[in-house]
Amino acid sequence: MKANLYEGNHSFALHDYEPALPKAHEVQVDVAYCGICGSDLHVYHGDYDYRFKSLPRAIGHECAGIVAAVGEDVTDWKVGDRVAVCPLDYCEDCVVCKEGDNNCCANLNFMGLDSWGAMCNRWTVHERTLHRLPEGISLLHGALVEPLAVCFHALERSQSKGGDYAVVIGSGPIGLMTALVARYLGLQVVISEVNPVRIEKARQLGFTVVNPKETDLRQYVFEATDGVGADAVFEVSGTQAGLDTMVELIHPHSRIVLVAAYPKPMQLQLQRLFMKEVNLIITRNYNHKDFDAAIEMMEAAPINFDELITKVLPLDQVQQGMELCGSPTGDVVKVMVDCRSHL
Repeated sequence: MKANLYEGNHSFALHDYEPALPKAHEVQVDVAYCGICGSDLHVYHGDYDYRFKSLPRAIGHECAGIVAAVGEDVTDWKVGDRVAVCPLDYCEDCVVCKEGDNNCCANLNFMGLDSWGAMCNRWTVHERTLHRLPEGISLLHGALVEPLAVCFHALERSQSKGGDYAVVIGSGPIGLMTALVARYLGLQVVISEVNPVRIEKARQLGFTVVNPKETDLRQYVFEATDGVGADAVFEVSGTQAGLDTMVELIHPHSRIVLVAAYPKPMQLQLQRLFMKEVNLIITRNYNHKDFDAAIEMMEAAPINFDELITKVLPLDQVQQGMELCGSPTGDVVKVMVDCRSHL
Protein backbone atom coordinates (compact mmCIF):
# COMPACT_ATOMS: atom_id res chain seq x y z
CA MET A 1 0.00 0.00 0.00
CA LYS A 2 1.01 3.65 -0.42
CA ALA A 3 0.91 6.55 2.01
CA ASN A 4 2.07 10.14 1.68
CA LEU A 5 4.09 10.82 4.81
CA TYR A 6 5.16 13.98 6.59
CA GLU A 7 8.94 13.82 6.88
CA GLY A 8 9.48 17.07 8.79
CA ASN A 9 11.05 20.27 7.50
CA HIS A 10 8.08 21.18 5.21
CA SER A 11 8.42 17.89 3.35
CA PHE A 12 5.94 15.19 2.25
CA ALA A 13 6.69 12.14 0.11
CA LEU A 14 5.04 8.92 -1.08
CA HIS A 15 6.11 5.77 0.82
CA ASP A 16 5.25 2.08 0.88
CA TYR A 17 3.64 0.88 4.10
CA GLU A 18 1.75 -2.05 5.55
CA PRO A 19 -1.67 -1.01 6.90
CA ALA A 20 -2.43 -2.24 10.39
CA LEU A 21 -4.82 -5.18 10.47
CA PRO A 22 -8.02 -4.41 12.40
CA LYS A 23 -8.09 -5.68 15.97
CA ALA A 24 -11.20 -6.17 18.09
CA HIS A 25 -13.63 -3.27 17.60
CA GLU A 26 -11.51 -1.86 14.78
CA VAL A 27 -12.37 -1.32 11.13
CA GLN A 28 -10.07 -0.96 8.12
CA VAL A 29 -11.20 1.73 5.69
CA ASP A 30 -10.23 2.11 2.05
CA VAL A 31 -9.74 5.87 2.07
CA ALA A 32 -11.28 7.54 -0.97
CA TYR A 33 -10.61 11.22 -0.32
CA CYS A 34 -8.87 13.26 2.36
CA GLY A 35 -9.08 17.04 2.63
CA ILE A 36 -6.14 19.28 3.46
CA CYS A 37 -7.07 21.16 6.62
CA GLY A 38 -5.74 24.29 8.31
CA SER A 39 -4.30 22.01 10.99
CA ASP A 40 -2.42 20.11 8.28
CA LEU A 41 -0.96 23.42 7.13
CA HIS A 42 0.27 24.02 10.68
CA VAL A 43 2.01 20.63 10.41
CA TYR A 44 3.53 21.67 7.09
CA HIS A 45 4.86 24.87 8.67
CA GLY A 46 6.34 22.95 11.62
CA ASP A 47 3.98 24.41 14.25
CA TYR A 48 2.91 20.96 15.48
CA ASP A 49 6.21 19.10 15.35
CA TYR A 50 6.01 18.65 19.12
CA ARG A 51 3.06 16.31 18.55
CA PHE A 52 5.13 13.82 16.54
CA LYS A 53 7.03 11.21 18.53
CA SER A 54 8.57 9.83 15.36
CA LEU A 55 8.73 10.59 11.63
CA PRO A 56 7.80 9.97 8.89
CA ARG A 57 4.07 9.58 9.48
CA ALA A 58 0.80 9.99 7.62
CA ILE A 59 -1.35 12.94 8.63
CA GLY A 60 -4.86 13.96 7.55
CA HIS A 61 -8.23 13.56 9.23
CA GLU A 62 -10.93 14.88 6.85
CA CYS A 63 -11.81 11.68 5.07
CA ALA A 64 -14.41 9.36 3.65
CA GLY A 65 -14.07 5.85 2.30
CA ILE A 66 -15.38 2.31 2.17
CA VAL A 67 -15.04 -0.38 4.82
CA ALA A 68 -12.49 -2.96 3.62
CA ALA A 69 -12.23 -5.25 6.67
CA VAL A 70 -13.58 -5.54 10.21
CA GLY A 71 -12.06 -6.88 13.39
CA GLU A 72 -13.57 -9.15 16.01
CA ASP A 73 -16.76 -8.06 17.79
CA VAL A 74 -17.63 -5.48 15.11
CA THR A 75 -21.35 -5.90 14.48
CA ASP A 76 -22.56 -2.52 13.16
CA TRP A 77 -20.26 -2.36 10.14
CA LYS A 78 -19.58 -4.62 7.18
CA VAL A 79 -17.30 -4.63 4.15
CA GLY A 80 -18.61 -2.20 1.54
CA ASP A 81 -20.20 0.30 3.93
CA ARG A 82 -19.63 3.94 2.97
CA VAL A 83 -18.31 5.99 5.90
CA ALA A 84 -16.93 9.27 7.13
CA VAL A 85 -14.46 9.16 10.03
CA CYS A 86 -14.71 11.26 13.19
CA PRO A 87 -11.00 11.32 14.10
CA LEU A 88 -11.32 11.52 17.89
CA ASP A 89 -9.76 8.68 19.87
CA TYR A 90 -10.92 9.37 23.43
CA CYS A 91 -10.44 7.46 26.65
CA GLU A 92 -14.07 7.30 27.92
CA ASP A 93 -12.71 7.29 31.49
CA CYS A 94 -11.80 10.91 32.29
CA VAL A 95 -14.29 13.32 33.89
CA VAL A 96 -14.92 15.14 30.61
CA CYS A 97 -15.57 11.93 28.65
CA LYS A 98 -18.02 10.76 31.29
CA GLU A 99 -19.90 14.03 30.79
CA GLY A 100 -20.10 13.26 27.06
CA ASP A 101 -17.69 15.93 25.86
CA ASN A 102 -15.27 13.58 24.12
CA ASN A 103 -13.80 16.43 22.06
CA CYS A 104 -12.14 17.75 25.23
CA CYS A 105 -10.97 14.37 26.56
CA ALA A 106 -8.04 14.76 28.94
CA ASN A 107 -6.23 12.00 27.01
CA LEU A 108 -7.45 12.86 23.53
CA ASN A 109 -5.60 11.41 20.58
CA PHE A 110 -6.58 13.51 17.57
CA MET A 111 -6.03 11.01 14.78
CA GLY A 112 -4.03 12.37 11.89
CA LEU A 113 -2.09 14.70 14.19
CA ASP A 114 -1.26 12.72 17.31
CA SER A 115 -1.29 9.38 15.51
CA TRP A 116 -1.36 7.85 12.02
CA GLY A 117 -3.70 9.69 9.65
CA ALA A 118 -5.79 9.27 6.53
CA MET A 119 -3.45 10.28 3.68
CA CYS A 120 -2.94 6.66 2.70
CA ASN A 121 -4.70 3.85 0.85
CA ARG A 122 -6.04 2.12 3.96
CA TRP A 123 -6.60 3.44 7.48
CA THR A 124 -7.44 1.30 10.51
CA VAL A 125 -9.66 3.04 13.08
CA HIS A 126 -11.92 2.23 16.02
CA GLU A 127 -15.47 1.36 15.00
CA ARG A 128 -16.91 4.15 17.18
CA THR A 129 -15.27 6.76 14.94
CA LEU A 130 -17.40 5.83 11.91
CA HIS A 131 -20.47 7.60 10.58
CA ARG A 132 -22.57 6.10 7.81
CA LEU A 133 -22.77 8.04 4.55
CA PRO A 134 -26.11 7.91 2.72
CA GLU A 135 -25.95 6.91 -0.93
CA GLY A 136 -26.90 10.43 -1.97
CA ILE A 137 -23.65 11.85 -0.59
CA SER A 138 -20.58 11.21 -2.75
CA LEU A 139 -17.35 10.06 -1.14
CA LEU A 140 -15.74 13.33 -2.26
CA HIS A 141 -18.38 15.35 -0.45
CA GLY A 142 -18.25 12.86 2.43
CA ALA A 143 -14.71 14.02 3.14
CA LEU A 144 -16.20 17.46 3.86
CA VAL A 145 -18.36 16.13 6.70
CA GLU A 146 -15.55 16.59 9.24
CA PRO A 147 -14.94 20.32 8.59
CA LEU A 148 -18.69 20.87 8.35
CA ALA A 149 -19.01 19.28 11.81
CA VAL A 150 -16.51 21.85 13.12
CA CYS A 151 -18.94 24.55 12.01
CA PHE A 152 -22.00 22.89 13.53
CA HIS A 153 -20.13 22.68 16.83
CA ALA A 154 -19.25 26.38 16.60
CA LEU A 155 -22.89 27.32 15.92
CA GLU A 156 -24.12 25.19 18.80
CA ARG A 157 -21.57 26.73 21.15
CA SER A 158 -22.68 30.20 20.03
CA GLN A 159 -26.25 29.55 21.28
CA SER A 160 -27.47 31.41 18.20
CA LYS A 161 -31.06 31.24 17.02
CA GLY A 162 -32.88 31.91 13.79
CA GLY A 163 -32.97 35.60 12.89
CA ASP A 164 -29.76 36.48 14.76
CA TYR A 165 -27.36 38.76 12.91
CA ALA A 166 -23.97 37.07 12.53
CA VAL A 167 -20.63 38.19 11.15
CA VAL A 168 -18.14 35.60 9.94
CA ILE A 169 -14.59 36.97 9.79
CA GLY A 170 -12.61 35.11 7.13
CA SER A 171 -13.91 33.04 4.22
CA GLY A 172 -11.44 30.23 3.93
CA PRO A 173 -12.92 26.72 3.95
CA ILE A 174 -14.07 26.80 7.58
CA GLY A 175 -15.27 30.40 7.27
CA LEU A 176 -17.40 29.58 4.23
CA MET A 177 -18.78 26.45 5.87
CA THR A 178 -19.52 28.36 9.09
CA ALA A 179 -21.48 30.86 7.01
CA LEU A 180 -23.30 28.04 5.19
CA VAL A 181 -24.27 26.35 8.45
CA ALA A 182 -25.35 29.67 10.00
CA ARG A 183 -27.56 30.44 7.01
CA TYR A 184 -28.95 26.88 7.04
CA LEU A 185 -29.93 27.41 10.70
CA GLY A 186 -31.72 30.66 9.88
CA LEU A 187 -29.22 33.34 10.84
CA GLN A 188 -28.64 36.54 8.88
CA VAL A 189 -25.01 36.30 7.73
CA VAL A 190 -22.44 38.78 6.48
CA ILE A 191 -18.86 37.77 5.72
CA SER A 192 -15.77 39.92 6.24
CA GLU A 193 -12.98 39.09 3.79
CA VAL A 194 -10.09 40.90 2.07
CA ASN A 195 -8.95 38.32 -0.47
CA PRO A 196 -10.60 38.98 -3.87
CA VAL A 197 -10.73 35.28 -4.86
CA ARG A 198 -12.44 34.32 -1.61
CA ILE A 199 -14.76 37.33 -1.82
CA GLU A 200 -15.91 36.18 -5.24
CA LYS A 201 -16.42 32.61 -4.04
CA ALA A 202 -18.49 33.75 -1.06
CA ARG A 203 -20.64 35.91 -3.33
CA GLN A 204 -21.13 32.98 -5.71
CA LEU A 205 -22.52 31.09 -2.73
CA GLY A 206 -25.03 33.89 -2.19
CA PHE A 207 -23.45 35.74 0.73
CA THR A 208 -23.12 39.45 1.39
CA VAL A 209 -19.40 40.15 1.70
CA VAL A 210 -17.73 43.27 3.08
CA ASN A 211 -14.07 44.00 2.37
CA PRO A 212 -12.93 45.96 5.46
CA LYS A 213 -10.10 47.50 3.43
CA GLU A 214 -12.71 49.20 1.25
CA THR A 215 -15.74 49.57 3.54
CA ASP A 216 -16.00 50.48 7.22
CA LEU A 217 -17.17 47.12 8.56
CA ARG A 218 -18.27 48.46 11.93
CA GLN A 219 -20.38 51.15 10.30
CA TYR A 220 -21.86 48.60 7.89
CA VAL A 221 -22.84 46.19 10.69
CA PHE A 222 -24.36 48.86 12.92
CA GLU A 223 -26.33 50.38 10.05
CA ALA A 224 -27.58 46.93 9.05
CA THR A 225 -28.73 46.25 12.62
CA ASP A 226 -30.32 49.66 13.28
CA GLY A 227 -27.47 50.70 15.54
CA VAL A 228 -27.51 47.55 17.68
CA GLY A 229 -24.51 45.50 16.48
CA ALA A 230 -23.97 41.83 15.75
CA ASP A 231 -25.55 39.14 17.90
CA ALA A 232 -22.74 36.70 17.09
CA VAL A 233 -19.28 37.07 15.59
CA PHE A 234 -17.34 34.03 14.39
CA GLU A 235 -13.59 34.69 14.14
CA VAL A 236 -12.31 32.21 11.58
CA SER A 237 -9.40 34.10 10.02
CA GLY A 238 -6.86 33.21 12.71
CA THR A 239 -5.30 36.66 12.30
CA GLN A 240 -4.56 39.53 14.65
CA ALA A 241 -6.61 41.78 12.37
CA GLY A 242 -9.58 39.46 12.80
CA LEU A 243 -9.26 39.54 16.59
CA ASP A 244 -9.03 43.33 16.52
CA THR A 245 -12.07 43.60 14.26
CA MET A 246 -14.40 41.30 16.16
CA VAL A 247 -14.49 43.51 19.27
CA GLU A 248 -15.74 46.45 17.18
CA LEU A 249 -18.90 44.72 15.96
CA ILE A 250 -20.66 43.70 19.15
CA HIS A 251 -23.40 44.85 21.49
CA PRO A 252 -23.73 44.03 25.22
CA HIS A 253 -24.10 40.28 25.72
CA SER A 254 -23.09 39.46 22.14
CA ARG A 255 -21.37 36.13 21.57
CA ILE A 256 -17.90 35.99 20.07
CA VAL A 257 -16.82 32.53 18.95
CA LEU A 258 -13.16 31.78 18.27
CA VAL A 259 -13.25 29.08 15.61
CA ALA A 260 -9.74 29.42 14.17
CA ALA A 261 -6.64 27.77 15.63
CA TYR A 262 -4.06 30.08 17.16
CA PRO A 263 -0.78 28.18 17.53
CA LYS A 264 1.08 31.38 18.46
CA PRO A 265 0.25 34.00 21.13
CA MET A 266 -2.15 36.72 20.00
CA GLN A 267 -3.37 39.99 21.54
CA LEU A 268 -6.96 40.38 22.66
CA GLN A 269 -8.63 43.64 23.69
CA LEU A 270 -10.22 42.35 26.88
CA GLN A 271 -11.31 45.79 28.07
CA ARG A 272 -13.66 46.09 25.07
CA LEU A 273 -15.19 42.74 25.95
CA PHE A 274 -15.44 43.67 29.63
CA MET A 275 -17.31 46.91 28.94
CA LYS A 276 -20.04 45.06 27.03
CA GLU A 277 -20.09 41.90 29.18
CA VAL A 278 -19.52 39.85 26.06
CA ASN A 279 -19.70 36.05 25.99
CA LEU A 280 -16.32 34.91 24.64
CA ILE A 281 -16.67 31.33 23.47
CA ILE A 282 -13.90 28.92 22.52
CA THR A 283 -14.70 25.98 20.30
CA ARG A 284 -12.69 22.81 19.85
CA ASN A 285 -13.33 20.10 17.31
CA TYR A 286 -16.85 18.56 17.51
CA ASN A 287 -18.88 15.73 18.96
CA HIS A 288 -20.60 12.85 17.19
CA LYS A 289 -23.91 14.74 17.10
CA ASP A 290 -22.17 17.44 15.04
CA PHE A 291 -21.21 14.78 12.48
CA ASP A 292 -24.83 13.62 12.38
CA ALA A 293 -25.99 17.21 11.84
CA ALA A 294 -23.43 17.75 9.07
CA ILE A 295 -24.55 14.62 7.22
CA GLU A 296 -28.20 15.63 7.62
CA MET A 297 -27.44 19.07 6.16
CA MET A 298 -25.59 17.56 3.22
CA GLU A 299 -28.69 15.52 2.42
CA ALA A 300 -31.21 18.31 2.96
CA ALA A 301 -29.65 21.60 1.90
CA PRO A 302 -29.64 22.67 -1.77
CA ILE A 303 -25.90 23.32 -1.78
CA ASN A 304 -23.45 22.27 -4.48
CA PHE A 305 -20.48 21.33 -2.32
CA ASP A 306 -18.33 21.12 -5.44
CA GLU A 307 -18.24 24.92 -5.20
CA LEU A 308 -15.99 24.57 -2.15
CA ILE A 309 -13.46 22.28 -3.84
CA THR A 310 -10.75 24.01 -5.86
CA LYS A 311 -8.62 20.99 -6.75
CA VAL A 312 -8.46 17.23 -6.33
CA LEU A 313 -4.85 16.02 -6.36
CA PRO A 314 -3.44 12.48 -6.52
CA LEU A 315 -1.88 10.95 -3.43
CA ASP A 316 1.67 11.65 -4.59
CA GLN A 317 1.01 15.42 -4.73
CA VAL A 318 0.32 16.21 -1.08
CA GLN A 319 3.41 18.44 -1.05
CA GLN A 320 1.98 20.49 -3.93
CA GLY A 321 -1.37 20.61 -2.14
CA MET A 322 0.24 22.06 0.98
CA GLU A 323 2.02 24.67 -1.10
CA LEU A 324 -1.25 25.62 -2.81
CA CYS A 325 -3.15 25.91 0.46
CA GLY A 326 -0.32 27.83 2.09
CA SER A 327 0.06 30.31 -0.76
CA PRO A 328 -0.09 33.92 0.49
CA THR A 329 -2.40 34.78 -2.40
CA GLY A 330 -5.12 32.54 -0.95
CA ASP A 331 -6.33 31.56 -4.41
CA VAL A 332 -7.70 28.17 -3.35
CA VAL A 333 -10.60 27.27 -1.10
CA LYS A 334 -10.41 23.51 -0.52
CA VAL A 335 -7.84 21.03 -1.83
CA MET A 336 -8.70 17.34 -1.65
CA VAL A 337 -6.41 14.33 -2.01
CA ASP A 338 -7.54 11.28 -3.96
CA CYS A 339 -6.14 8.51 -1.77
CA ARG A 340 -7.08 5.78 -4.28
CA SER A 341 -4.82 7.17 -7.00
CA HIS A 342 -1.75 5.01 -6.21
CA LEU A 343 -3.16 1.62 -5.32
